[in-house]
Amino acid sequence: MTLAALALALLPVADLPQDPDRLVRMRDGRIVVGVIERHDLDGFTVVTARDGGRFELSWNDLFPGEAERLRDLFGYRVESTMPTTTAHRVLLINGQERIGRILNEDATRIELRTLETTVVLPKSRLAAPPEPVVVDVPLVLTPEQFWTERAPEIPTDDAIAQFVFAQELETVFALERAAEHYGISSALAQAAGDDALLRRVEGAQQRLERLTANREEAQALDRIRQLMARERFSEAEDMLEDWDDTFPDSALRADMLEVRADFDEDRDEAITRYLRRNWYSRVLTLLKKRSLDRDASMQENFAWLEGEVPQAVRTRLIEELEVMDDELGVPDLERLWAARMEHSPSRHQAGYGDGTWILGEERARAGLETTETQVDDGKTPEQREMEERMQRYLRNLEAQRRAGSAAEDDETPEDWWRTARVTQRFQFLLAYYAEFSGDFEITTVGFSNCATCGGTGVIESNEVTSQGTQVRRVKCPTCKQVAVRRSVTFR
Repeated sequence: MTLAALALALLPVADLPQDPDRLVRMRDGRIVVGVIERHDLDGFTVVTARDGGRFELSWNDLFPGEAERLRDLFGYRVESTMPTTTAHRVLLINGQERIGRILNEDATRIELRTLETTVVLPKSRLAAPPEPVVVDVPLVLTPEQFWTERAPEIPTDDAIAQFVFAQELETVFALERAAEHYGISSALAQAAGDDALLRRVEGAQQRLERLTANREEAQALDRIRQLMARERFSEAEDMLEDWDDTFPDSALRADMLEVRADFDEDRDEAITRYLRRNWYSRVLTLLKKRSLDRDASMQENFAWLEGEVPQAVRTRLIEELEVMDDELGVPDLERLWAARMEHSPSRHQAGYGDGTWILGEERARAGLETTETQVDDGKTPEQREMEERMQRYLRNLEAQRRAGSAAEDDETPEDWWRTARVTQRFQFLLAYYAEFSGDFEITTVGFSNCATCGGTGVIESNEVTSQGTQVRRVKCPTCKQVAVRRSVTFR
């Protein structure tokens, strides 16, 4: 909440009118119906409609969520959220992720600090350049580090700014520092006669005293929040499940229930983020290894891409995500992978190249009728036409040197696979996986003309015989009369 918004929230709230009876839900399950006569930062008095009985209730007596509803109604509640800070995300070649502050960097290494731990990472281990990010404070700073960094920025004569800063300190569990700044805010509010702010400071100080008096519980709750911030949800879940046994008479049970209410959604979002970062790279690892195998048959490749690769990717990701959810199964994994579409996932490209013909004409040309061929190589149409003519001329000379038209039909898919470059084999595998495994969404299909035949599917040559000059047409040895090279864009 901005200081301006907070200032508006701190304006005096008019007394409630003599309004209708209100329904109040108690923590023990009882429901009280009556008129709320008095309310303050500690609680309220309700007169029941049934028999006129008076109940003095504190906010902790109410069902989770009920206190927040009434505080909003009375104007007492000021929203506080986890403060954020700048950091760097570092992705390593082994798939791990580090988040922290870069203290030093040179040509060969970076020095990264997270909380009180500093590590030196060789740049050879980085999968990508460090990425600036904004993260929750407890992920990279200790409470004292946060106070040291932020305190000089807070105006010493601004009561509201001091109050908001104290709330931030409380949120990151810098309790002693929070008490100091609540004290400063209280003194400034008292000097200015700001009773509305003073009431809120007093309520916050009472809450802080409760946290300090129950420090062990508060530290456990803070530990849960830190584990969630670091995406170690399995450990956090274990602590939440053991809470009632660890703290049977918990004074902070309402706070724990608030954390638990957000747990599943936070974990799902974290897993989806992880999948967006890593699913594609796990696929690449498998495909790169396969592209080195020159002796594989194409039928084996197709079966492997459609069956084994999707299963292997899922198995590996589930193992990696055990720290977030040790009961994660394939159906939930696929559901969360599908959820990536809500966050504008990255787009990738791959092409079948000169191996497009292996798909068969129907698959190779699917979508061609509604797709315009687009070539963006920076050349003018005249330059491109001249180049294509020269390429066709050279290819035609090569074709004429061949023993005959029958030889052009001899190449098998395995021949292409065996003689293709590693990058060509890899691109073919990636395009096929993206298009036919079902793991990715195809956004566009692109086509370019075969460079050998110029998109005609045949090679023409002139033969001089005793009867005169005749045009000889043979199937293009590169595209096998498919005429195009197919590519896909996917996400």
